[in-house]
Amino acid sequence: MAYQEVNRTSYGRNVGNSFKGIFIGLILVIVGTILIFWNENRAIKTYKALGRAQDACVEMPDINTVSPEFDGKTVHCTGIATTSETLSDPNFGVSVNAISLSREVEYYQWVEHAKKETKEKIGGATEEITTYTYEKKWVSSPQDSEDFKDPDYQGLNFVYQTIEDKEQVAEKVSFGAFTLPSFIVSSIRGNEEPQVKMDSATVNEWNKVIKRQLGLNDSINANYVTVNGNQVYFGASSAKPEIGDVRVTFTYVPIDQQISLVANVKGDTFEKYVDPKNGKTVSFVAMGEKTADEMFESMKQGNKMLTWIIRIALMLLIILGFRKIFALVPTLLKVLPFLGKGVGAILGLVCVVLGFVWSLVFIAIAWVAVRPVLGISLLVVAIALIVWLVMRSKKQKVETEN
Repeated sequence: MAYQEVNRTSYGRNVGNSFKGIFIGLILVIVGTILIFWNENRAIKTYKALGRAQDACVEMPDINTVSPEFDGKTVHCTGIATTSETLSDPNFGVSVNAISLSREVEYYQWVEHAKKETKEKIGGATEEITTYTYEKKWVSSPQDSEDFKDPDYQGLNFVYQTIEDKEQVAEKVSFGAFTLPSFIVSSIRGNEEPQVKMDSATVNEWNKVIKRQLGLNDSINANYVTVNGNQVYFGASSAKPEIGDVRVTFTYVPIDQQISLVANVKGDTFEKYVDPKNGKTVSFVAMGEKTADEMFESMKQGNKMLTWIIRIALMLLIILGFRKIFALVPTLLKVLPFLGKGVGAILGLVCVVLGFVWSLVFIAIAWVAVRPVLGISLLVVAIALIVWLVMRSKKQKVETEN
C-alpha cells in the first residue's frame, strides 16, 4: 500500500517563493545562455579539428613494421589487438587471457519511488501530496532503507556482502609491432563470459560468513553461494531472489580483436591528434575493419549528436528559467485556482516559445563569426518567429476588442 505525505503551503509563502524564483530563473537563463556559447564553441572547434585531422590523415598499410616515415603523423590503420597477459580475480576463481576483465556487482533491494501532486486551494494555498511506493529490484549499490518515508519499509534492506565493481586492463596490448596506449585499449569492446571456478574451500568460507550474518550455526546444512557460468550468486535461490541477495557477474574482452584506429604515431605506440590551431584532441577506435572516411564520418555524426543533446538540454533549462521568472503572475491569481491555472497555461506556452527563440538567437550569434550563412539564417528564422508572435498577439487583441 502506498504511503503519503501532505504538505500545505500558504498563499503568502507561495508568493514569497515566486519572488525568490524570479532570481533563480534569471540565473538559469544567464547560465543557460553562457553554456550555449560554450557548446557551440566546443562543436565548432571539434568540427574544425576533425576536418584538419582528416586532411592530415594517411594510410598506414602495414602495422607489423615500425617505420620512421610515419612517426609523428596522423594515421589510419587496421589490425589485430592481442595480449599474452592473464587477468584474474582470485577471490572468485576467474582467470582468463584477455584484453580486459570486468566484475559487475548487483544487489537485490527495496527501492523507494516518490510521485508528487500539487492541489490548488481557493485562497491561493497549495497542498502537495507526495506518494511513496516501494519495489524490489536489482540495483548497482546497496540502498539505505533507514531514511525511507514509510515506517513499514524502514530498515528492511541489508546485503550479504558488499563487493566493489572492478575492471582490469592488460598492461601491454600488442597491435602488430606497436603497443597500444591505455586510451585505445579502454575503447576496445567485447562481451565474452569467462567460467567462474571457485574451489570448494572458498565457497565454504563464503557460506560461513553469510550463515553468521543470519545467526545460523556453521554446522547447519544450507548453501548460500552458487556458481553458474560467469556468475556467483549470494543467496538462497537465484531463481527466487530475496532482499540481501548479491550477484557478481564477470565479462571480458577476448584477445585477437580486429580494430581500426585513427591516431598519431609516436615511436612504437600512438597518441591523440592535437589540433595545432585550437588544441582539440582527436582519436577514435572502431571495432572491425573500417575505412578512414567511415571513421571520420562517425566522429562527425557523434559531434553533431552531442551538440544537439546539449542544445536541447540548455533550451529546456532556459525555458525553466523563464517559467520561474513569470511564475509570480499566476501565483498572485491563484486565489481563484481556475484563474491562476488558465493564466499559468498561457504563460507556460509563452515561456516555451520565448525559450526556443532565445536559444535560437544565441546559437545563431555564436555561429555568425565562423559560419555567417548558417548564423544569419538562424537569426532570420528567430526574428521571423518574433514578428509572427507579435502580429498574432495584436490580431488576438483586436478580435477580443471587437
